[in-house]
Amino acid sequence: MPRRPEQFEELREKSREKILAAALELFANKGYDATSIDSLAKKAGISKGLIYNYFESKKSILIAIFDDAMKMGEDMIMGQMSVKDPLLRKKAIIELTFAMIKERPEYVKLLTVMALQPGVMAETKEFTKNAYKKTGEWSKVITGKGKKDGLIESLMIGALMDGITLNFIMYGKQYPMEELKKEIIRIYCTPKKSKK
Repeated sequence: MPRRPEQFEELREKSREKILAAALELFANKGYDATSIDSLAKKAGISKGLIYNYFESKKSILIAIFDDAMKMGEDMIMGQMSVKDPLLRKKAIIELTFAMIKERPEYVKLLTVMALQPGVMAETKEFTKNAYKKTGEWSKVITGKGKKDGLIESLMIGALMDGITLNFIMYGKQYPMEELKKEIIRIYCTPKKSKK
């Protein structure tokens, strides 16, 4: 019985996910520069030719991994748009970020390790420039503040989360994630007392 278009699309998506999962693992553990398309195909359990049906190069696979991570972040932020109070919206985004780190530690670890490699940094200059621009666009949504103040606050929270992520990768479950989450929420999501 011939496959329906939805079945083909589902198979395509599963193949794409297998390629990206294999690439993320190999890029993080073996190194981006040391990973070949052949080793990637073997790890994903598919043919080398099939990889080229989805991606034109190893760099396009790398960019797709980062695009997916950015999309996940964007979905998380945009999913909180219905929360009108900016402090409650920011609190929800911080809580969701901590939950993602705790629920998907292996993904976060691989993504972080991979992102810090010199070869990856060289290949993703344009992506990084666009990601920074996107952070500026999201900052008003995240913080409820104007462009300049919102961007600075978003970058500060982002830098804190990057440091927390690195420490969580190193120290694992003994790292005090809950306490840090509460403190970040206290600092950034508590209404400021008005001066009399």
